[in-house]
Amino acid sequence: MIQHDEVAFETLFRRYYRYLYSVAIQYVKDPALAEDGLQEVYLKLWVNRESLDESQSIKAYLATALRHQVLNQLRDNKRAILRHVERQYMLPDTDTTTEEGITLNEYGSVVREGLQLLPAQRRLVFILRSEIGLSNEEVASQLRISINTVRVQYYHACRFLRNYLRQHANLPTLLVMIILSNYH
Repeated sequence: MIQHDEVAFETLFRRYYRYLYSVAIQYVKDPALAEDGLQEVYLKLWVNRESLDESQSIKAYLATALRHQVLNQLRDNKRAILRHVERQYMLPDTDTTTEEGITLNEYGSVVREGLQLLPAQRRLVFILRSEIGLSNEEVASQLRISINTVRVQYYHACRFLRNYLRQHANLPTLLVMIILSNYH
């Protein structure tokens, strides 16, 4: 029985891997996180193989499991994802032939454009909070402004950038909200 399960599992893995990977990479943008998500989904499939409803489509099961896994990864790893996306944006403009690279470069341009439209202090607060990772208290101390001012400036920067990205980038709303969400 186990031998049959292993053959069936490998068949399912090969059949749906590329499809599921392409879905995962659209959301998390980081190949390592996409791979981790897929590993978790396939591990859960293997562990729960005997309790699966045979009347349910395996593709639907995998897609649902992946969706939940990706949402959890986005929630748990939003800073790592943001750093990965930002690193991709900061790469010198090179001839990239992958769709992912082109898309990341486009998002990077839109983010940089949006950041330049922010007032100087608001932009600095956003960069210190989101890119450097400082707390509200650390930003307030460094800029010699109140913590409340930091919160307000950061809130307005995030709101502006969310709207700017929605208007100028073909980016899923969920990802915009996660990337630019308030971190406190």
